[in-house]
Amino acid sequence: MAELLWKRGRTLGAGGFGVVSLAFTSNAQLYGVTLPSLIAVKSCMHTASQSLQEEAEFLRIFKDSPYIVRCFGANLTVEDGVILYNLMLEYASGGSLTDRLHNYNSGEGLPELEVKKHTKNVLLGLSHVHNRGIIHCDIKPGNILLVGTDEIAKIADFGLSMTLEQGINCEQGLIRGTERYMAPESVLNSEYGPQVDIWALGCTVYELLTGTPLWESDSGSEEDAGDNVLYKIGFEEPKFQNSKLSNVAQDFLKRCLVKNPSSRWTADMLLNHPFLLNSSKVADTAKTSKKQSGYLSVLRRPNGNLVFKKQPHQKIAVMHGLKFVIRLKNIERCT
Repeated sequence: MAELLWKRGRTLGAGGFGVVSLAFTSNAQLYGVTLPSLIAVKSCMHTASQSLQEEAEFLRIFKDSPYIVRCFGANLTVEDGVILYNLMLEYASGGSLTDRLHNYNSGEGLPELEVKKHTKNVLLGLSHVHNRGIIHCDIKPGNILLVGTDEIAKIADFGLSMTLEQGINCEQGLIRGTERYMAPESVLNSEYGPQVDIWALGCTVYELLTGTPLWESDSGSEEDAGDNVLYKIGFEEPKFQNSKLSNVAQDFLKRCLVKNPSSRWTADMLLNHPFLLNSSKVADTAKTSKKQSGYLSVLRRPNGNLVFKKQPHQKIAVMHGLKFVIRLKNIERCT
């Protein structure tokens, strides 16, 4: 049946829980809905598909939000003798905000008007997520996709998401997310609530405006870089004073990057912050003056052979008496 629904095209990218491919549908019907001619299909081995199945359930809950990537459904295929579980997702032709940063002017950041627009859309999506008792746990530029000709920012990749109840009962010592966007309470105490998404949004907005991450390692060892970043997040104050930031942008970041999660503003509160005034107006130059860099977007990477591993690997790192469990990719690309 899958062959009648879609045909797999080039690889768009790979993440911790799946390989994403472009797919052609010929406007097939699924559950009475006509699929767009182009969709994105996120696939993994069926025997290791629990996370993708959970992501599908989260996306079903969020189907009414225009600021969360849409899921059209899921199916199974057999490819090269391997049974794959496939999520059929909305295709983001504009790529991610990571792509946008690199393609616009690497290292310089995006125009503030454009960042305001994207930030407001993400907050509208987060408000929808949080009001339904869900925590995303991995907000970052790479998980915010630009969809359609208007480049509407939408939240994607709910592979690490959890319910509020799961966040309260999270096992001590386990952390989830991407290191430089993790909140201090998660790093130090394995605490997860909607506030971790707000912290990650603050890190994301800083990066979009300045072109550089808020948290960077000063370790000379690449192997120790992640631990160094986590230590800084846990024990240092964020330094977001930057000449590229307006006063109102700095005040917005102060509300997001409060070390005490109970004092951090909520998504609904931030939607009323002065930083987001006139956020619907984006300067024309934001779309027309993109500078091409040597960066190769994940949307244009050449295909390689895909290797599906049966189980994700884990790496244990011990740093300053803190024990971290970091999930590595369970799906890899071979060149």
